[in-house]
Amino acid sequence: MYDVIVIGGGPGGYVAAIRGAQRGGKIALVEADRLGGCCLNRGCIPTKALVTSAEVYGQSRRAGAFGVRIPESELDLPLVLAHKEAAVRQLTDGVKALLKANGVEVFAGRARVLPGLKVEVELNGGGRETLVARDVVLATGSRPQTPPVSPAALSLTISSDDALAPRRIPERLLIIGGGVLGVEFACIYSEFGSKVQMIKRTPKILPPVDEELGKRLLPILKRKGITVTTGVFIKDIRELSGGGRLVQADGEGGPLEFPADEVLVAMGRVPDFGGIDLDSLGVKHGAGGIEVNARMQTSVPGIWAIGDVTGRYFLASVASAQGLVAMDNIFGRHREMNYRVVPAAVFSIPEAASVGLSEAEARARGEIKVSRFAFAANGRAVASGETDGMVKLLADADSGKLLGCHILGPHATDLIHEAAIALQLGARAEDLADAGFAHPTFSEAILEAAHGLSGEAIHMIRRN
Repeated sequence: MYDVIVIGGGPGGYVAAIRGAQRGGKIALVEADRLGGCCLNRGCIPTKALVTSAEVYGQSRRAGAFGVRIPESELDLPLVLAHKEAAVRQLTDGVKALLKANGVEVFAGRARVLPGLKVEVELNGGGRETLVARDVVLATGSRPQTPPVSPAALSLTISSDDALAPRRIPERLLIIGGGVLGVEFACIYSEFGSKVQMIKRTPKILPPVDEELGKRLLPILKRKGITVTTGVFIKDIRELSGGGRLVQADGEGGPLEFPADEVLVAMGRVPDFGGIDLDSLGVKHGAGGIEVNARMQTSVPGIWAIGDVTGRYFLASVASAQGLVAMDNIFGRHREMNYRVVPAAVFSIPEAASVGLSEAEARARGEIKVSRFAFAANGRAVASGETDGMVKLLADADSGKLLGCHILGPHATDLIHEAAIALQLGARAEDLADAGFAHPTFSEAILEAAHGLSGEAIHMIRRN
């Protein structure tokens, strides 16, 4: 008899299992594939390894601007992929060691939840095992979304999994999708030497972050040679006689055609229930995921759900936070999920990140103040040659309480946590402005934006 059985070993599931063990529980974790889930094996970690290789390769070609002469830099694709695999292996082995050290019993197999909180596991090595628990946490993750084309047309595309292990760098890469995955791969492959074109149905890119960040990123992508076309409805994909692919679509002006050597589908993800019969269990759900409350409880007592399967943001950071909240509640600590302080991070080149309310959300709630500070006026950014982007802070007009922070620029995914902590603590703009920041640092852009909310930014010329 277990206190909790966690189904799914991704960043939500394994974090939840460890927290449950830390609370003194007897925990079982069931994973059908590899520990670490999509994030460690096919998402966050391998893409970041490729982003790093792309950034280093790009910097080597631009080293002359910093007085460093590199006669000829060359991309060694096998070594790039070896670096990626080493990072994945180190971290997945680390997860395995953490689970073992915390006494979590891991079952490799596919789970089926039965009435009475019993879990039948079809073991990967053969045979079945039935587990019983007081509570069950569903963390079965998500799967890639695909365009509405025939299976034959889809077979002519590559998935994000394929893009993580290319046999070659295509001369022309067409990416279907303009969300986090599409933009990250566009930046990676552009640095690797591909001519990248990105197409998407909706008019905005990067929906997880503030709309202004996506708008400001577009000209930067264009400068890199990445073309973005919106308002595109995919109709068919066919093979060209001389090799390559042709995507046929409809646009605002009529039929469109996009030739490419490779077509990457990067349209985002949809909840994956892992084959669990939610209807027979009485768990409320829909196409958007399993319904949960702020404590991560489903409609059935004893069954909880976390991560992508809840259809909320599809971020590893959210899954982990939900896992901690669920386990805290299971073991008697009442806590509710606060999505407002979990940042969204995009590892584009340059990076983008948001936390708190977007400008549109904040304006819908009342009067606000908005302050922007460009990295072009930041000393460290100028010295580093990374001047694209800005910091935007939002605050309530009356109280001065911070409402949101949005960053496009160098190290945005690290800098955003300064604002996340400020939001968690209910800080005002002046609280942030009164703090001391080291000089010269990228962080000073946040400080200047905080001063700017009161019209007192030091390194910015005010224009009336």
